[in-house]
Amino acid sequence: MSSSANRRRLLTQSPGVDAEFSVTRYLAHLARSGFGATRAAPARPRLAVGAGDIGVTFIGHATVLVEMDGVTLLTDPVLSQRLFVIKRLVAPGLPEGGLPDLDVVLVSHGHHDHLDVPTHRGLAKRATVAVVARNLTDLVERAGYERVVELDWEQRYEHKGIAIRALEVNHWGTRGLLGDRRGYTGFLIEGPSGTVFFPGDTAYTPLFRQYGERFSIDVAILPIGAYRPDSFRRVHMNPEDAWQAFVDLKARHLVPIHWGTFVLSYEPVDEPPTWIHTLAAAAGRESDLALLQHGEGRVFSRAVATRTAER
Repeated sequence: MSSSANRRRLLTQSPGVDAEFSVTRYLAHLARSGFGATRAAPARPRLAVGAGDIGVTFIGHATVLVEMDGVTLLTDPVLSQRLFVIKRLVAPGLPEGGLPDLDVVLVSHGHHDHLDVPTHRGLAKRATVAVVARNLTDLVERAGYERVVELDWEQRYEHKGIAIRALEVNHWGTRGLLGDRRGYTGFLIEGPSGTVFFPGDTAYTPLFRQYGERFSIDVAILPIGAYRPDSFRRVHMNPEDAWQAFVDLKARHLVPIHWGTFVLSYEPVDEPPTWIHTLAAAAGRESDLALLQHGEGRVFSRAVATRTAER
């Protein structure tokens, strides 16, 4: 790697930066996205999730409300209007009446678009537990959670009959401009009603094939945006990568996330959802794709009452 690429990587701490990356151009691109008005997300009634069902509501970016077996989980909550120079394109798609009481909040890694401290402090909590990646406790321990649980890869935590397992993905965890030991992880959520895979941020990895063999995944919640310039694919997936991950995971349903909320890269905002829909149509699996708009939810019912979670 050239010395210029090393300097850029040192400045950003990102494995997705190469010698052609211009920090100045990138910051200007992010700043320009902040001039437009934030579009409101229509308020929709909260999903009616019955026994044996999994409910998934796309709040925005990587923030997703998962409801299953009487347990509510919120992933990577970011509800702020701005993240430094980055302004939301679409307001958080909260259900009518706001978020329900949360049992578990999951945090995949410490990047600011996935771990927003003001959001954590502002969440209503009622004996809520935060389950976070390695070395993130200090960022959320004063946010009012009943307990903060750190998981390293392959560790599990059980709460109200739901098992949460940390799984390795292909990303990085540094939060600031200096190297640190912040972790990153995906999460497998297992309960009587089924299994949900949420990787947070990730590039494609052959590990997805292993997870497809080990687990019976009903719903894969996969990121599809922030992939241009091409070097960003070292840490993010484009829709083609995400579709391959979906196939490798052998999941029944795909919920795309990480698109349309913040401008984080150079692809057009509407390209990721259009592309993933085209891929699903070409594979004859449009019915397996739940391309949710901000605030939209979907209830998934298991075709088989009992499946083995791990083989």
